[in-house]
Amino acid sequence: MTETKVKYTEEEILEIFKEQHRLCSPLDSEADLWAEITAEMTVREWRWANDLLGWKKLSEFLNQEFRVQISQEEWYNVLEPARTRKLIEVCQLLSNYSNKDTYEPKTLFGKPCLKAGLFLTIKKNLKDKGVDVSELRPSSSLAAYMDKYFSPILVEITLTGTKPIDKIETRRKKKGFWNAINIFDPDRYETLTGDIKTFRDLTEKIIEEKIKTVHNRVDDLANL
Repeated sequence: MTETKVKYTEEEILEIFKEQHRLCSPLDSEADLWAEITAEMTVREWRWANDLLGWKKLSEFLNQEFRVQISQEEWYNVLEPARTRKLIEVCQLLSNYSNKDTYEPKTLFGKPCLKAGLFLTIKKNLKDKGVDVSELRPSSSLAAYMDKYFSPILVEITLTGTKPIDKIETRRKKKGFWNAINIFDPDRYETLTGDIKTFRDLTEKIIEEKIKTVHNRVDDLANL
């Protein structure tokens, strides 16, 4: 499969941060659900809105998230002092280094299949992030994988630049008093992803969103 790489724009990276906040802030009691993620907000405000760690840990996470190797010095210069640095500076730095995947169709039964190309690219990226994808299939439950690998899967979904999931929720799987108070049980909750049940649902929705975006751009150009 041939993959063409193009740079993210500053605006696209900002939209990724907005989507990550929209999906994740309701799940984190320390995050600010009502914060508005904007280019001009300070890095400190952004960190508070998302319950993010200090600059060094945050820079390491962003390097892994966007598959880049930006130096600690460059990160420090846009993340500190957090009270004066702006989120747009983070977006600008990432746009200088980070590439986005443009998903090429994979030949399947003699015919090009965009869904297969998208799925295999996501699968490869998850493997690179340490996710065990040996049993991952298009029919695999998205929620089951998010129960184990929430962060890398959420990152890969948002890096597509689309919004395929309306809402992410958690639900306690086990009933009874003991299970209610046993906060150390790692299998206590399950993740709910609405109508997107499988990775097949996910890839189909992402493609639908991308096609819709292209059509909207064509319409906008036609109205100029």
